[in-house]
Amino acid sequence: MKAVVKTRKAPGAELIDVSVPEPGTDEVLVKLMTGSICGTDVHIYAWDSGAQVYIKNVPQVLGHEFAGTIVEVGKEVRKFKAGDYVSAETHIYCGKCVQCRNDQRHICETGRIFGLTCNGCFAEYFTVPERVLWKNSSQLPPEIAAIQEPMGNAVYCALGDYDKNLEGRSVFIIGDGPTAIMAAGVAKAEGARLVIMLGRHDRRMEIAERMGADRALKDGPGVEEIVSDITAGKGFDVVLEMAGSPEAVKLALRWTRIGGRMSAFGIHGEPLVIDNYGQYVRSGKKILPISGRLIWRTWEEVRRLLESGNLDISPVITHKVRLEEFEKGFAFMTQRPKVSGKVILIP
Repeated sequence: MKAVVKTRKAPGAELIDVSVPEPGTDEVLVKLMTGSICGTDVHIYAWDSGAQVYIKNVPQVLGHEFAGTIVEVGKEVRKFKAGDYVSAETHIYCGKCVQCRNDQRHICETGRIFGLTCNGCFAEYFTVPERVLWKNSSQLPPEIAAIQEPMGNAVYCALGDYDKNLEGRSVFIIGDGPTAIMAAGVAKAEGARLVIMLGRHDRRMEIAERMGADRALKDGPGVEEIVSDITAGKGFDVVLEMAGSPEAVKLALRWTRIGGRMSAFGIHGEPLVIDNYGQYVRSGKKILPISGRLIWRTWEEVRRLLESGNLDISPVITHKVRLEEFEKGFAFMTQRPKVSGKVILIP
C-alpha cells in the first residue's frame, strides 16, 4: 500500500510502498477516507526543532487527523466492528497513570501521540487502538469528520474547562491559524456577543469573518488603540492565545479583563513572565493551558455543535488533494502569505 513516510531526520517526506499493518489484539485496521494536514505535520515535514521533540525514530507514517472505515478488528476489540465509520483521539492514553486515574487522560504521563510518536494515518490502511476510536455519524461528510480533532482544540480553547458559558460574552482571538478560525465559529455558535480576531494574513481573516468573527484586525501599529476603543479599555471576558509567541502571550494577558479567562493554546519555548505577580493575583485573571481535548467530553461537545445547525466549519477547508500529491498539500500549508485553512488528503 502507499503511505506518506518520514524516511529521514531531515526536511521532507516520501510516498512509498509499505506493508499493510496487522492490527494488534486491542486495535482495528482502518481504511483511509480522508486525512487532514495539521500545523504539527508541517513542522515534522520541515524538520524544525518543534518536530524533533516528537519524532525519535524513522521511518514513520505521518498524519493524525482522519476519517475512515474499519476493515478488521483485533480479537479483544468489543465496541467497534468492521464497517464502522470512525475518527480518533490523538492522545493514546495509558489508563493507569495519576492523570488518567483523575480523568485527565488528555495529559497522560506515559501515553503515545498518534502520528507523532508512532505511525499515523497518511496511508491507505493504518491501525488505531480501540480506546481512542470515535464513531462518526453516518451523516457527517468525511472531510468534516477528518477535522473533528482540531475542532476539538478550538472547542476546548473557546469553552475552557467548562466554565463554558459564552452567552453574551466578548471573545478576543490572537492568531489566525485554522484552529483559531474554527474557535471564532465556536464562540459565535455558543452565543458570544462579540468575537474579535487579531491576525496577519488577509485570506485567513476573511475566512474567520465567514465563520462568525465580528471583526478581524490586522496586526500592526495602532492595533492596541483599536482594541482599547472596542472594550473601553476594560479588556475581554475571554482571550484565546492561539499564535504561540511571547508577544502574543503578553498581549493576551494584558487584554483579559479583571476576572476574565485566558486560554493558552499557542506554544513557544520562552519563559512565562508576569510583570507584577501581586497585581496578577488580585486581578483574578485565570490562565488555562489547553493541551489537546478533554477525553471524551470535548468530543461530545464537538458532536453537539456539528449537529446543532449553528456551526458550519466547511469554510476552513480551502484545499483538497490526492494522497499521492501530498507535497502539493504541504506547499499550500507553507505558502506565504498564508492563504490555506485546512488541507484535505484523499486516497
